[in-house]
Amino acid sequence: MQASNESVSQIQAAEIQKILNECFKFDHKKGIVNGKSKMKVNITFKPSCRFQFDTTLVCVAKEKMSKDLQQSIVMQKTRSGEKVAPSIVEKSTISIKCKGDYPLIRFTDVRNDQVSIANLWERFQMTSMNKELVNPLSTAEYNFNNSDKSNATNEELMEGLKKFTWDFGKVPIRNGSKPRKIMLTLKNIGGVHAEWRFKMPNDSQIQMEKWADPGKPSEE
Repeated sequence: MQASNESVSQIQAAEIQKILNECFKFDHKKGIVNGKSKMKVNITFKPSCRFQFDTTLVCVAKEKMSKDLQQSIVMQKTRSGEKVAPSIVEKSTISIKCKGDYPLIRFTDVRNDQVSIANLWERFQMTSMNKELVNPLSTAEYNFNNSDKSNATNEELMEGLKKFTWDFGKVPIRNGSKPRKIMLTLKNIGGVHAEWRFKMPNDSQIQMEKWADPGKPSEE
C-alpha cells in the first residue's frame, strides 16, 4: 500500500509540474547578469486548466566565491563524503498565488410563441447541457480548443465531444414556409470573459451529416 501511495504521489507531482510548465512562461528562464548590473525578467501566467496555484518561485544563482571560502567548502564536503558541485546559492524566493479558471456558461431560458417553456426545455436537453457545461474540460474538449497544436483532423477532434439533440418539433403545414423561431438565453456565470460561437452543419470546418443541405453561402 505504501509503494502504491508513493507511486500516486509521484504521478501527481509530475502532473503538477507539467501544469506549472504550461501555465508559466519566462522571457528569460536563465541567463548571465554582468557585475554591478541588473536584468528584468518577465513572467507570464496563462492558465491552460482550472487550477489553484500557490507555489514558490526560487531564484538560484551560480556565483564565483573567494578562493578561501571555496576551499573551505570543498574540504568540508570531502570529509563528509559529499560530492563537490559548483557553488549554488539560493538568492531569493517569491510566493506566487493565482487561480486559473475558464468561462462558465449556462442556458437560463428557451422560448417560442407556440410551444411551452417546459416542453422546449425538455426537447432541447437544457438540463443535461447545463450539467455538462459546468464540468471541467475533458481531454477531448481540451484538444479541440487547442487544435492548432494537434495534427488531428476536425472529424477526429470532434469524435470525443459529447453531443446533444435539439428537437424543433413538427411545423404544421398550414403555416407554410414560416420557420419556427426558438429564442435561447445564455448567461456567463463565471468570473472571466466568455466568447462563444455556434457552428452549423454547413460550416466548412464541420463534417456534414447526410441529411444536411449545404445551401448557398450568404453575402456575409
